[in-house]
Amino acid sequence: MQSGSQDHIIKMDPRHITVKVRFFGILEKYAGARLIVVDAPEGYSLKELLDKLEEINPPAYRDLLHQIPESQPFLRIMINDVLIHENDESPLTQDDVITLLPGISGG
Repeated sequence: MQSGSQDHIIKMDPRHITVKVRFFGILEKYAGARLIVVDAPEGYSLKELLDKLEEINPPAYRDLLHQIPESQPFLRIMINDVLIHENDESPLTQDDVITLLPGISGG
């Protein structure tokens, strides 16, 4: 490989997209990673991705997300650095970066 060359990603299935998921704060501890890359079907929604993350992460991750009443959501979500609602059904697109932040509260 020549010096200065760039890495290329070869997509084996053009009907799939690749997105990055970044975990911050206590979510990183429970998810066991700061960043993961997810190969998802084209048209996959944020809600579907969040459900899948609950399924594949340790039970402590799921328990953490559900210990807070729904009236006070624990999770703050950004797609490409824009804060959005977790029930957003918009489809994710190639190279989206999803950032998951624990909610901050206090008095």
